[in-house]
Amino acid sequence: MAGTAEIDPQLVISYKFPESTYSYTERDAALYALGVGACSRDPVDDNELKYVYHQDGQQSIEVLPTFASLFSAGLQSQIIEMPGLVFDPRLLLHGQQYIEIYKPLPSNGCILNKATVSGLHDKGKSTVLEVEILSYEKESGVQLCMQRAAVYLRGAGGFSQSPQPYSYTKYPSGQISTYKIPKSQPFVVFEECTHPSQALLYRLSGDYNPLHSDPRVAEIAGYLLN
Repeated sequence: MAGTAEIDPQLVISYKFPESTYSYTERDAALYALGVGACSRDPVDDNELKYVYHQDGQQSIEVLPTFASLFSAGLQSQIIEMPGLVFDPRLLLHGQQYIEIYKPLPSNGCILNKATVSGLHDKGKSTVLEVEILSYEKESGVQLCMQRAAVYLRGAGGFSQSPQPYSYTKYPSGQISTYKIPKSQPFVVFEECTHPSQALLYRLSGDYNPLHSDPRVAEIAGYLLN
């Protein structure tokens, strides 16, 4: 794995992200739905067709709640430029995404995003950076959602200055509840298959991480192609 990592935790956790905006149309919402597999099994399934087509016009389509993950599409480039955070961007992984939706997402609009560093954790051989994003309709000021994104920086750990690994979170202990997986058998089992080229379609929604499209980058990151 290539690249030299260097992390200054105080610079990272004190960093103030600039506010950003994200504008989209009905076409973007429909393209995202197709990219995550809508109508891939049945192109006329009413339960999924509503995300890509509506008889009253595209402005009436419904928007998948997870479309909100695109609101902070420019976050990765901002993380790469953060002061106090030097790492090989080819080894960056999107580790986790938590979303709370407060209102149905409109089929088009301009979104104002306010992001803050909410966590930084030294995992030894890697680092986990957590960012909280609050998203609002720019025109009305109404909050639509809150997201917490965890970014996994491979090869960028080991920056702790004490025997105890460095770990920072902005949330008081117990504020974020941990979901416990029941020990009982699941009530429903659903299996879904992704298409071999689906990542190439999904990336058109703005996730241009070359890890999903460039075999050379995937190989550098340690992933073997079948």
